[in-house]
Amino acid sequence: MSLHKRLETDVLIIGTGLAAISVALHLPSGMNALLVSKGTRFETNSVRAQGGIASAYAEIDHRGHFEDTCQAAKGRINRSVVDYVTRSGTEAMEFLLRQGVLFDQSEGEFLLGREGAHRLPRIYHCGGDETGKRIMETLMPQVPFPILEQTHITELIQVNGQVVGAVGYSEGEPIEIVARATILATGGVGGLFAASTNDPLIQGDGIALAFEAGATIRDLGYIQHHPTVLVHAGRSEGLITEALRGAGATLVTKNGDRIMADHPMQDLAARDEVAKRIHEVRKREPVYLDTSNVVDRTKRFPTFVEKCEKLNINPDLVEIAPGIHFLMGGIETDLSGRTQVEGLYAVGETASIGLHGRNRLASNSLLECVVMGKAVAEQLKLLPERSVKQIKRRPGTLRSVTDRLSQVIGVEMDVRQIQESLDALKDWTLDESGQEAEENRLRHVTACLLLEGARSRLTGEDESVEQVAVTATTGGIFNRGYRTVGHHE
Repeated sequence: MSLHKRLETDVLIIGTGLAAISVALHLPSGMNALLVSKGTRFETNSVRAQGGIASAYAEIDHRGHFEDTCQAAKGRINRSVVDYVTRSGTEAMEFLLRQGVLFDQSEGEFLLGREGAHRLPRIYHCGGDETGKRIMETLMPQVPFPILEQTHITELIQVNGQVVGAVGYSEGEPIEIVARATILATGGVGGLFAASTNDPLIQGDGIALAFEAGATIRDLGYIQHHPTVLVHAGRSEGLITEALRGAGATLVTKNGDRIMADHPMQDLAARDEVAKRIHEVRKREPVYLDTSNVVDRTKRFPTFVEKCEKLNINPDLVEIAPGIHFLMGGIETDLSGRTQVEGLYAVGETASIGLHGRNRLASNSLLECVVMGKAVAEQLKLLPERSVKQIKRRPGTLRSVTDRLSQVIGVEMDVRQIQESLDALKDWTLDESGQEAEENRLRHVTACLLLEGARSRLTGEDESVEQVAVTATTGGIFNRGYRTVGHHE
């Protein structure tokens, strides 16, 4: 008999960001659920979202949003998916409004912002650049299910190939959660790097969990770098919203020369193009964001202004650099969130539905969370109740992947360095036990997948197929067979 704490529920939702909350708020009545969070329920990327939510709510139809999303993505998309998500933008806004989310207005009209690669203003904000925070503070209290905080999931439970829950540690104590459906809503990978715009706890856990269970992972070579991360005294100090550029801020050198002046969309070009230009200029000299022309800056962008005040710098002109921001690839799912593994679903940034391609359109991430959370909840199928016996946990490592990943993955990458790092990680021995070792095993798995994705992108291997995919049974990540599927008795 196991001495670990065991819980049972219909639906286990791993994560407490907007995608997870959207699932929870749309689940059919009579269904029980449990949400778990690595830290507190508010330690998510959704809370950090400054830019807003993109929607064609005020437009005649969703066609323009659809076209801008496709254009920014530069291929590698499923156009029917893009159509579905952008078409659902109006319904998503109506849902948020019904739940009490207050979007910024002036004289009864919504204040719409414009961001990178959007041809017109269609970004809805709350409290200026506090959109994610305001949305989450409004929705979180409405979740009708328990939320288990300080709970680190380290492995999925499988019986006869089906996922029937997960194991991990809650406040340091071993825990087992048996469920009839398991949903991964764990966000991206930014926390694996020394510097990113992400919450430090967002470390690609869901990708590793799904991979070890046998799900297909695709397009991990495409990581978006946000163009404007504040730099002060040589350190990254967090994201500066793109909405500032939509409000008139410009990217300049110290002499005031605009670095995007020759681009047709100027400072509001697609994020990958802006980040690349900034990276190139920074090889010669620093790049700054000039916000001196932004009207009502303190009211519209309180997060930015407060950050500058805290650092004792003038918000008129701040140094910036690109930073790790968003993962375009992830766990392959269909439009109901289903993976190739029965009983396992994924939603939000950790999933890959074919929406973002090579480059995500600004402010489409919150939209995806709301739309796909609803889709997953409404199409969820519960497995029959199963008996789960004693669970044998996979071993791990006490070593960290952060330094190695941070040195080789960026706006500009070298395939030789990527390969050397991948070879080095593949040689690691995973034979340590305990919570830290198990958590590090997940980071190791995700790091290897990211490096393989980067290598495929750089060598052109990914150009022969629409999406580069790898599974635990076909991938060549590990040398010693540590990713066996069905590691349970």
